[in-house]
Amino acid sequence: MANPLNHRTFVQADGVLAEYMCQVHLMELTRERAHQLLRIHRYHHPDDCAVHAEAAYLLVCEDES
Repeated sequence: MANPLNHRTFVQADGVLAEYMCQVHLMELTRERAHQLLRIHRYHHPDDCAVHAEAAYLLVCEDES
């Protein structure tokens, strides 16, 4: 039996699901879309919202380059 805590759902970053779901991982996330998703998920704590965390991480990593 699979462990539900190890379950991961992936969605396209430019799709509507990324705007409404928090516990999904993003595919093909761009810098522009990361900014949009951060605005949409701005009231969600990054520890509870994978979309917020992944968008912020992408922007931080690109800023360091």
